[in-house]
Amino acid sequence: MIKGGYGGGGSAFNYYGSDNNYGSGSGGGQTAVKFDSNDLWHRVIVAGAGGGSDNYYYIDTYRKGDDGSGGSGGGFTTQGFWVDGVLNSEKIANSIFGFTFGSGESAQENGSKNKNGVSAGIGGYDRPGAGSGWFGGFAGHNGNAGSGGGSSWAVSKNAIIPQGNITATDSFYNLNDSRPYSFSLDDGYLFSDVKTYPGIWEGNGRLIITILDSIIYPSCVSINCSHFSYFLLFILFFETHS
Repeated sequence: MIKGGYGGGGSAFNYYGSDNNYGSGSGGGQTAVKFDSNDLWHRVIVAGAGGGSDNYYYIDTYRKGDDGSGGSGGGFTTQGFWVDGVLNSEKIANSIFGFTFGSGESAQENGSKNKNGVSAGIGGYDRPGAGSGWFGGFAGHNGNAGSGGGSSWAVSKNAIIPQGNITATDSFYNLNDSRPYSFSLDDGYLFSDVKTYPGIWEGNGRLIITILDSIIYPSCVSINCSHFSYFLLFILFFETHS
């Protein structure tokens, strides 16, 4: 299998049958910022990654050169994936739902182990993996289909936080852990003016964070105190491959 991108991308299954029947892509890995601890439940902003593709190279009337594109990464609600040139939007990741918390689904021989996923595998040549994100995307489990992308998310005043324990598995649906999200909307970690731009383009995805705030430090000498105030401009660039 072809391993997915770093950060929980789903693995792809590839088998070379002929010049007309080969090749699929693994799912991309998310880009995330975490506070306090390096685990899924301490993520405060997430850029979801795109799902793998199984584009048919030969152009004809039926397939039109694109039988199985993957869904784009990003968006608080993601795209689905294409099966035989038709978009499937029934199985998509969002702020409270997806294949699993964090990871995109890997290709499986007999369909998804998640009851909400594609129940039966079709075709034995190549099956792409799904993209990871706040919630990971679902795999198409079809030799003529792509796989879904992972959702983006950020702690903001309008954020939807899943309640209770949130279960996270690996990309093959083996249980990793289950615990509640570590922050609330009252903890002071709120981002504002959050924008997400899902889509498919050449090159890398990018997450940009700009923090502009006033910080005051007191400086005391004897009984005279002065305050120095300045503005902090902090910009982070993250790239994620899909």
